[in-house]
Amino acid sequence: MSKSTWQYFDWLLLLLALFLTIVGLAMIYSATQGSEFLADTWRKQAIYTAVGVVLMLLTAFINYHLLESLQWPLYILTLATLGFTLAFGSSEIGGVRRFIYIGGTSIQPAFPALILLIISQASLLAHNAPNPPGLRELIMSMGMSGIAAFLVFKQPNLSTATLYAATWAGIIFASGIDMRYISGMGIIGVLVAPILWLNMDDYMKDRIYTFQNPELNPASQYNIEQALISIGSGGLWGKGFASGTQSQLHFLRVRHTDFIFSVICEELGFAGTLLILLIFVLLLWRMLRIAANAADMTGRLIVVGVITYIYYQLIINLGMNLNVIPVAGLPMPFISSGGSALVITYIGLGMVESVKMRQKRLEF
Repeated sequence: MSKSTWQYFDWLLLLLALFLTIVGLAMIYSATQGSEFLADTWRKQAIYTAVGVVLMLLTAFINYHLLESLQWPLYILTLATLGFTLAFGSSEIGGVRRFIYIGGTSIQPAFPALILLIISQASLLAHNAPNPPGLRELIMSMGMSGIAAFLVFKQPNLSTATLYAATWAGIIFASGIDMRYISGMGIIGVLVAPILWLNMDDYMKDRIYTFQNPELNPASQYNIEQALISIGSGGLWGKGFASGTQSQLHFLRVRHTDFIFSVICEELGFAGTLLILLIFVLLLWRMLRIAANAADMTGRLIVVGVITYIYYQLIINLGMNLNVIPVAGLPMPFISSGGSALVITYIGLGMVESVKMRQKRLEF
């Protein structure tokens, strides 16, 4: 790679991501004040940020066409990662196997596995480019993603399994596939839904029942109620940094992870929250531009996959905090505490940068 390659690096994309991450560090610091066990959480998150940025730059350096040629090895690695987690992952809480521990650090392999799956799916669906993928590619793609999502579902981890499904749907839609096939997939989804429901764990069903009828389990609604109080009490300008009563007095649980958006609303108010959401919009705009100007279909689908990966999590997290969807364990990208999720998100941005840096013919 020549030095001229880096002239196409999108520095604004990196700056927007860093702005969101810095906001996240500040909010994590605020949310964990007075909790001795969580006092170092923001420092650990800062270290993960540095690791994530370095890995983003390294990923951007790699030509995504090289990864495209490794479609099947990457898919096998995806299944191996998920299978290993299912077999040997930590089962400290109710038999749930979502994490593995390396050197005392917990990692949720479902997230890096999904990045690998995005690359293999993009390569498969771009096989006939510039023609759209055919029925054969659709069936293969559905089977590949379905197997991976099933392994995540069996951890059990319904929310992340839906992230797999959403990411696949985003890539399929962007591939330009015949709309008749998409209609057929909708019919298949309706037929499969009852089977999925019958195989869901009781806790998954309980979340849906409780969302529909909160009076069935008032205790489970406690954190949602506290989140809504936090959001509503922030007003226009908020109560001030590290001055939110619901978070500082620890009425709001898991306030540094799943419900950090409520902390933002309480302390920064509507104005501060709107600014953060606008930064997310700008980040989306930059990535959509890169997808539109990608040199080939593979690059475009990789970028769309990363976009879906990030913004599906954002939408679900906001909806959960606002009580418009059932509680789900997906973080607010760049902002929620969670080292492995943050690092993988930056690696995803590195894939986007790899596509951006190779939009024009380069001299070697």
